[in-house]
Amino acid sequence: MIKFTQKIVVLAFVGFSLLGTGISGASADSQGMHKKIMVDDAWARARGATAKIAGAFMTIKNMSAQDDRLLSAKSDISKRVEIHTTKMVDGVMKMMQLKEGIAVKSGAEVMLKPGGYHVMFLGLSGALPEGSSFPVTLSFEKSGDVKVMVSVKKAGAMGGMSHGKTKMKHD
Repeated sequence: MIKFTQKIVVLAFVGFSLLGTGISGASADSQGMHKKIMVDDAWARARGATAKIAGAFMTIKNMSAQDDRLLSAKSDISKRVEIHTTKMVDGVMKMMQLKEGIAVKSGAEVMLKPGGYHVMFLGLSGALPEGSSFPVTLSFEKSGDVKVMVSVKKAGAMGGMSHGKTKMKHD
């Protein structure tokens, strides 16, 4: 229902813009649409109370006429939140912080998914039980802050992608 509502809001915005009403995309809702950035399917894997790290995954769509960049994220669920990628280095998958963030080209979408880009939570303050959700604020270079609710899926969730056995190391 949330995705359907977001798409209607976007279609209405585009329609009004085409009619020359002068409506700007400056208002935001709590489901991940702000200005001309839309975030869909934000999720994380369930984690027990002893877990120290977690990742969040989502699709970010830039509907504006200019490129943007995801610079950082923040949330109360952990001591630190970083933007990461995963790369194969010497036969081992490594997670690395992207201090420059993630470019989101005009009219394009970027998928944050297991084995690729993701939002990394370091020093979790508690469990992330399956079926719960938590807020994250994504900060973009041009679009500013976008608030997103992240749904917690079962511990082994892959977000619809298959994944072979790989060694992983977090830097």
